[in-house]
Amino acid sequence: MTGVRDAAWTLRRLDPSQDPGDALARGIPARVPGTVSGALRDALGEDRVATVLATDGPDTVWEYRTRVTTAGGRHRFMSTGVATVAQLLVADRVVHESHSAFAPWDVIVELPSGPCEIALRVLPTASVSVPRKPRARWLSPLVSDRSLRWRRTPLIGSIDWPGALPVLGPWGGLRAVPLLSSAADDDTPHPSLGLVPRAVRTRVGEDGSGVVTVELGPTTGTTPDLYADTAGSAGAAAELADVGCSADPDVPVARGAAVEHARETVHITVEPPYEVDAQPVTAERVVTASDATSRETFTVDVTVPDPAMWWPHGMGEQPLYRVRVRTGQGECTYAVGFRSVCAEPRDRDHRGLALRINDVPVFARGAVWAGADPFEVAADPQRTRDVLERLHAGGSTMIRVPGTACYETEDFHRACDELGLMVWQDVALGPQDPPDDSEWRAGLRHEVRYLASRLASHPSTVVISGGTEVIQAPVLAGRPAEQWRTDVVLRDVPRAVGEADADVVVVPSSPCSDADLDAAQHAYETGEASGERAASSSVPTVAPTDAADGVSHYFGVGAYGRPLEDAVTRGVRFAAEALAFAVPPEPAAVREQFGTDGPLDDGDSADAWRAGVAHDPGAQWTFEDTTAIYVHRLFLDRDSDPDAGLATPGQPASDGAGTGHVERLEYERAALAHVFQRTFAQWRSEESPCRGALVLSALSMAAGPGWGVLDASGRPTAAWYGMRRACAPVAVSFLPAGGDGLPVHVWNDGPTPLMTTLRLTVATVHGGCQQPLDIPVTVPARGETVIRADLADGTFRDLDHAYGFGEREYDAVSAQLVNPSGRVLARDVHLTGGPRRNDAPDPGLDAHWVRTEQGEWSVAVTAFGLARFVALDLPRGAVAEDGYVHVLPGETVHVPVSGALTDEGRAAARVRALSAPSVPVGAEPE
Repeated sequence: MTGVRDAAWTLRRLDPSQDPGDALARGIPARVPGTVSGALRDALGEDRVATVLATDGPDTVWEYRTRVTTAGGRHRFMSTGVATVAQLLVADRVVHESHSAFAPWDVIVELPSGPCEIALRVLPTASVSVPRKPRARWLSPLVSDRSLRWRRTPLIGSIDWPGALPVLGPWGGLRAVPLLSSAADDDTPHPSLGLVPRAVRTRVGEDGSGVVTVELGPTTGTTPDLYADTAGSAGAAAELADVGCSADPDVPVARGAAVEHARETVHITVEPPYEVDAQPVTAERVVTASDATSRETFTVDVTVPDPAMWWPHGMGEQPLYRVRVRTGQGECTYAVGFRSVCAEPRDRDHRGLALRINDVPVFARGAVWAGADPFEVAADPQRTRDVLERLHAGGSTMIRVPGTACYETEDFHRACDELGLMVWQDVALGPQDPPDDSEWRAGLRHEVRYLASRLASHPSTVVISGGTEVIQAPVLAGRPAEQWRTDVVLRDVPRAVGEADADVVVVPSSPCSDADLDAAQHAYETGEASGERAASSSVPTVAPTDAADGVSHYFGVGAYGRPLEDAVTRGVRFAAEALAFAVPPEPAAVREQFGTDGPLDDGDSADAWRAGVAHDPGAQWTFEDTTAIYVHRLFLDRDSDPDAGLATPGQPASDGAGTGHVERLEYERAALAHVFQRTFAQWRSEESPCRGALVLSALSMAAGPGWGVLDASGRPTAAWYGMRRACAPVAVSFLPAGGDGLPVHVWNDGPTPLMTTLRLTVATVHGGCQQPLDIPVTVPARGETVIRADLADGTFRDLDHAYGFGEREYDAVSAQLVNPSGRVLARDVHLTGGPRRNDAPDPGLDAHWVRTEQGEWSVAVTAFGLARFVALDLPRGAVAEDGYVHVLPGETVHVPVSGALTDEGRAAARVRALSAPSVPVGAEPE
């Protein structure tokens, strides 16, 4: 039998105006799960996708079609979501219709025996009208289409961001499962309830035991449609087709009809991971119709004594238990983990969001997720895994899925579980005024309840938020304070998450204030609104955009051009978005994408480069301008920034950095590596109030300088290298304190103390290095140790030339963490007085390949003089695991290299430093 899961799909464009002989009219291969843009990319190439989608007319329909052969009978069709206005057709008859990209499909269909045509039609979103009232109280500069506030569709394709494409099609897949009869027979005198698992969730009890809760529902019903608890329809809340329908209208399908004496035996087994020394826990329970909840579901709890706890990356292991649930309809398997999560109590002295996992404080760092594939929401699972692994290797511990994006697939969430990457999940709401409409709000609650239930089995999901900038947008639009907040995010979303019994921290929207957090928590716990709205005459004392309060989107360092210490002086507590820059890819990627090292110096590639520059709609500047501010601040100007304050000359240089695009890009990469490392190190310090920071964003969505710390192909950028040095589970970083010396911060996220040696090496202005100084250090478990490098030898040395008396003596200071076997665990170098060097001499770079006994490759880099911002230039497929490092005179630094390396690739590799010519990497010495 050929099933829907493995079916071969064809995608066609149905448009009255197109040529019948057009390839899209005939059909192209497509994947399910997948989207129209992904299928177009695979069939026609990346360059054609935007052009084809731009020609869609008001009557354009995209149709996925396949043929399956079955034995017939009742089948359960399921999908996480199809974008947006979509129909399911069986034998060319519509059996289900949905007007939401986020509504789960759970449809019972009677299939004929033998071959059968299955089709998914994606209709124009505008084919469904929306109400004109109530009108929006404010408008968003990001989203020009006002009707989208009503439509449950991803905003990503409607915002003028580089590479943003509309989401169309079955991003949530489509699968069909044959159903068994639930009628009584001679062996089973009682009719079956026909139960199947709907959700699995876990929690940790006060006594430390784990509890697995399995929620089941009857197959004779379906997942409640989005507007099930209201009558009638209006606009975007148009009545959905009966999801319990049959292809044969004469065959009735009962909905939740469980006769009084029906029952079901549920078998549950919880198997520990192989590394945990424990026995499986089994349970068997007979469920009767009288056990049904008000939502016609059934729950069964299984207690797991003393479970192994799931921890974020670097803080411990990620043990996942296997849960097997068997009913009369078959067996389902889930992977779950046990952990607790909570927000720390807030008061006047402790403001903002701070998370605790398993009752241990965490500093969450990571990125805002833009997807793993710019063309495909339902990205190939391996590509998704590769991107997440690269973020994991860069020290990330949290990924945020924003409200402007589509929800993610199970492949994404499983990978986050396994990698220890916490997930902050926004509800798909963006910077628009949510309609205060009863039907629309009821539909949203059903959507959120399903989302929270789906994610409840994933220990990685720790935060569910009501969306992106829903509260911030009216604030920045200048609306009165009484319009800043809406019950949609303060009550509806938290209440729906609470009804799903998901063990998460709820946030009403990102950003928000402490008062908003408290209101959302109250609604999550009680289902009721908290407190009274502020009177129109009251004057706010705190704005939801304040960095030190609630949750912030912090771009002081970044878009607003503040000096690096602003990240500390603003008191950032939890920045759910931060550090937005236009980040150029590495040289090899630029050559591959644009055919030249300096696209703006080439008329043929300049327009393509500008098309990929990160920008916001309506702004008169781009984030490339933002990056240029920090290039000037660090390398050209003398201003208040402590990293440039002692640089000479005091006036901006008329020439130098920026004479050509190739050179400007090198300075941009160096500046970003420095800014990302220094800012994250400041935030990670125990002296900082910051408890979370997520960069915008994980991956650039178009070729060129996007927001991503990874380029559009998933390769690291200079920002990733800087972030990695400050965010690795074991890390060391200098944080200059001006007249208070040069502290070295050592971090250890691990569950046991770290006993190591801190090796300090000082380079002088005369071109040599002083004798290294070894200092034994013990860093507490999940803690930090600070050592004053300027006092480490028992005397005071002005290593950063902070006092400025006489000529500068020192050029740089190196800190290495060395374990007892001599392996370097972490390394950092501070450039005395800042990163600028006027008329820096050629450092005399040399490099060669080295292969370890384990067969891993690295490049050994040495320098005659001080080499700043040293990085490798590698061919496609090979990735340097460190970059933009500083090499002291006479020092050898080993840069690990991963990925595919051929003899030709090694021969083509080069090493470069700022303001110095690149040199080839020599062959491995014999």
